[in-house]
Amino acid sequence: MTEVSVGLSEGRYAALSAAGHTGFSESGSDVVCAAVSTLVQALHYGFIEVLKREDLRCETDREKTRITLDWRSCKDEAALVLADTVVGSLKEIARAYPGHVRILEVPLNEMEF
Repeated sequence: MTEVSVGLSEGRYAALSAAGHTGFSESGSDVVCAAVSTLVQALHYGFIEVLKREDLRCETDREKTRITLDWRSCKDEAALVLADTVVGSLKEIARAYPGHVRILEVPLNEMEF
């Protein structure tokens, strides 16, 4: 199962951590895992390349198959729209594949970085 923790600060999304393999299919041919990975990568790309944000914090842990993005310092409307779009899309995947993707909304101060 892929677990996505979304950190909330002042009622807005401010960070995301995705870990694990969905287990929908074999690694390399798992369309659900690919969809989650693509959305997380799109969030990263959107902050860095589209919004030109240099204050995005990104950490990866290949051993734990985890990526963490922290954009708490990005409070402009474009950043908030980007985050809302990606998190909303991840929630739709979790609704469609409840045994494979779980979304948890947690206070930002409870997230591990």
